[in-house]
Parts: sequence; structure tokens; C-alpha cells
Amino acid sequence: MNTKKLHNNKYFVGNYKEFEKTKGWFIGSFFDDDNNCKTDKIEIQYKEQPVGHICKKHYHEHKVEIMLMLEGKAVYTINNKAVEIKAGQFIFMDVNNVTRGEFLEDSKYFAIHAPSIPTDKISMEN
Repeated sequence: MNTKKLHNNKYFVGNYKEFEKTKGWFIGSFFDDDNNCKTDKIEIQYKEQPVGHICKKHYHEHKVEIMLMLEGKAVYTINNKAVEIKAGQFIFMDVNNVTRGEFLEDSKYFAIHAPSIPTDKISMEN
């Protein structure tokens, strides 16, 4: 077996809290070509939201979304059904599910989208 292809040398260590300019997104296809954070396979965001923050109603046609709640609590309405997520839990949302979130406590979380398609967010609100 030729193992040379198994060593592409793309790996790095980063600090996920240093990406305020990209709204917390620290991995994804939206970075410049020479940035180690660029990949079209996945998008990852670290975010802190205050109590009362609303994530407007939207859906994705081509990418799945996973939210991992580190601290706090939120209620997500998915296709008109309320689902609560709290610290230590995650929520998986497949394509074509209409979602809206409201943070019930100050919260810290990771959002993961796959694949990385920055234009694949269809807003249902103004």
C-alpha cells in the first residue's frame, strides 16, 4: 500500500475563541485559500449568546446542522415543534427543517454544518 497519500500535512492547533471577525466561525470554505481553516467539508462555529437572543427562522437545503450546548439553555422550534436543549446536550437538524431558536439563559455552544456551503441558509423572516 502506498502510504504517501495518507500524509497531506494539513493539520494545526488553533484557538476557537479568536474568530470574532468571522462571527465565531473558525473552520469552513469561506476562508482565503492560504488559510489553514479553509475546508469545504465542514463549518464549525463557537458562539456565546445572551439570554433572550433569537436565531431567526431559517432552513438549509444542502447541509445538516448540529448544535452542541456547552453552557446555558435554549428552545428551538423545528417545524413548529418546540425542543429544549441544555448544557451537555446536542440537537441534530437534517436538511429542509425550518428552525428558530431562542436562548433562555446566557449560553455557550458549538454549531457544526456539513458540508460547508455558506450560501445555504434560507431565511424565513425579514
